[in-house]
Amino acid sequence: MPLRKKVENFKSLRVIKAHMNKLKVGAQLIIWGKRPEESLESVLIEVKDAGYEGIEASPELILKYGSKVKELLTKNNLKLVALHMGIGDLNKVEQALKLLKEFEGEYLTFSGPGGKGTEEDYLKCADFLDNVGKIAKGYNVKVCYHNHGHEIANDQRGIKLIIQNTDPELVKLCVDTYWVKFGGSDPLSFIKGNKDRVAYLHLKDGSEEDMKNKRFSELGRGSIDFPAILSFATQLNMKWVVVEQDWTPRSPFKSMLESREYLRKIGY
Repeated sequence: MPLRKKVENFKSLRVIKAHMNKLKVGAQLIIWGKRPEESLESVLIEVKDAGYEGIEASPELILKYGSKVKELLTKNNLKLVALHMGIGDLNKVEQALKLLKEFEGEYLTFSGPGGKGTEEDYLKCADFLDNVGKIAKGYNVKVCYHNHGHEIANDQRGIKLIIQNTDPELVKLCVDTYWVKFGGSDPLSFIKGNKDRVAYLHLKDGSEEDMKNKRFSELGRGSIDFPAILSFATQLNMKWVVVEQDWTPRSPFKSMLESREYLRKIGY
């Protein structure tokens, strides 16, 4: 093999290894439906066996199991990466922040106004996020806003209102790749355009046909360019990405395993 080709291959291998060392991959438990509430231990075993390093869940789930969660996470070599909740109740926020501090979690993530959301709705949401961001500083937790399709539609009207009316030091973004594309924007371009605000990603895939029917697919089966997205994510020194498939007609374990294997295949 010519020396030049060997050098190119070595550089490619080094880039792949660098990717694998930098990004940790978590699993959103939503795909398991109600099973985590009924048998968290069996779900966490599947998360571990599928090759994930952490989980994202609701505060209510962690509170339900109490101190047992830490034992189960340790047993399965998993970390609580993020808690995901809705906008509104500051008492629940304090509770969630205490949990994240206890578990050394990274992010408190919010979904905001649903449907068409008025400008007033988004401004109230932005004010709430700023207030939470101020509180979260004392817990060493990043507050993030998670987009859906309606925030990206109409020239990104909703997400722009959130971004423009929150303090960039207090409120970051958890970018959901599927919903960005569903809303009519290119996920990579959106991430690049908001690179200073993006804390972590929800990796979610779907084909053009899936998006017509609000269906989801395993990573690599849809139309989203994850190699390019993840390559850019490593340039941002991002710590975590989380695979989130809202629903599957298959076994949740098999779907999440396929997504994890796809990420390994492309070097993550």
